[in-house]
Amino acid sequence: MKLFGSIRVGAVVTCVSLAANAQLFRDPMTNAAAWGVNANGSDWAVTFNYDYSADGIPEAPNTLPGDAPTRGARLEANLFSGTVNYFTIFPLGQNFTGWWQLRFDAWMNFGTSGTTEFLGGGIGYNGTSADANSGAQFIATGDGGSAADWRALKDGFYVTDDTAYAGGSRDNTAPYYTSFLPSVNGSVAGSPGFQWITWEFNVIGNQVSIYIEKPDLSRLLLIQYDKTFTGDGSGGATTDGNLSIFYADYSTSIASPPGSTFGLVDNVVVWMIPEPATGSLALGGLGLLWLFRRRR
Repeated sequence: MKLFGSIRVGAVVTCVSLAANAQLFRDPMTNAAAWGVNANGSDWAVTFNYDYSADGIPEAPNTLPGDAPTRGARLEANLFSGTVNYFTIFPLGQNFTGWWQLRFDAWMNFGTSGTTEFLGGGIGYNGTSADANSGAQFIATGDGGSAADWRALKDGFYVTDDTAYAGGSRDNTAPYYTSFLPSVNGSVAGSPGFQWITWEFNVIGNQVSIYIEKPDLSRLLLIQYDKTFTGDGSGGATTDGNLSIFYADYSTSIASPPGSTFGLVDNVVVWMIPEPATGSLALGGLGLLWLFRRRR
């Protein structure tokens, strides 16, 4: 039976113990020295400790007391050269294994033309790739300008089978995306522009599940698959390794007006998901992920 791409929301029952301290990593994106960058070219920029309130952007949803408010990392690509540019940022010295979860807040701004840019990330990053081609990755456009606005990757294998996606499509115009992300603040329906969303990547056993979440805590499953499945032509997906944050402009056109198109990332958190233990609490496999979220 084909396992890759099967969507089983709440169908997998897993026993987990409640960990007193499950947080493995947290970064409010204010210190550039803590992060490395791998890029394909030089026409890109990452600005840590950027005060995005200057752009009229509200505080990210998972900011905690004591954090510098409205500060995070600003990501930009293809600012002036008219060439394809992309890069991955990653925290130095980190390696996560077993069952774990990555979450981060993201915002995408776009201009009036030439703005089809992607933001996303993933788990199992190898620490060397510039492109989103290492581990279990997912990226999206901010303005819905691509023929494939939602894209999953497994160790460099681009998942082109639309039926593998929870929405049955990679196009932002699919009702699955537009009903969850209606147009707000001038955004394009079905794409995460001009609003905060939280990306979430999970590995539980052999299952990878990827979600986005809105500040009202509503959630949308993007894809779920068995990381060891190779029948789709991939080599499976690596989930042990570092985390990655990815930004790209795959088009040669330069976004207009200047400075209007960028991504923001804030509040990057990694949680341990406890593996089954005797006497643990049985929960729905996807529902258990709610246990490891920290809000203000």
